Amino acid sequence: MTGSKTWGDNSPVFNNEGNVYQNVIHLRSDIINPYNLKKVIEFLEFELEDELEFNQRVHDDGLKRINIAAKNQINNLEEEGCNDYNAVIIESSIYFITIKDILSDPRNKALRKSYNNVKKTINNKIPIIKREKEYFSEVLNDVIDRFLNSNDIDILENEEMVSVVIHFMYYMCHIGENGDDNAETG
Repeated sequence: MTGSKTWGDNSPVFNNEGNVYQNVIHLRSDIINPYNLKKVIEFLEFELEDELEFNQRVHDDGLKRINIAAKNQINNLEEEGCNDYNAVIIESSIYFITIKDILSDPRNKALRKSYNNVKKTINNKIPIIKREKEYFSEVLNDVIDRFLNSNDIDILENEEMVSVVIHFMYYMCHIGENGDDNAETG
């Protein structure tokens, strides 16, 4: 029974020729840690509760960013002549002014920190995802799926808000290409 030892020549660690955790991490590369997003969503859901009328749409008042049509073109959001995904973003936009106001409130410093952490994480993942996708709508959907694939129950129960936050980040130029470095973003 010398094969049951965990030390010496029979040790799986002793005979390992590489990173023992490589396969575990590789298998989980399809997720993005939902911790900070979960904090943002929980806060926003509480603040947005009973806040909005049905079918209310965003007006660009108070939302500084480059023109959304230009941003969509720069990012190759979707196939030319198709506005399907842009319509999905606009559908999410009923929350955008309120989210911007909440994030801008000086009392919400901890929320802004969590939001910025999510934004940085997504921006770090986007170049890798873009290599495999033709349109940015596919990139955005992949980002949303990576959060949902975490199987965190709070994230799964708030799938719509996950999409809203990711769409807000895109719309406000916090993720995706924004044109030249002089573009004014929210």
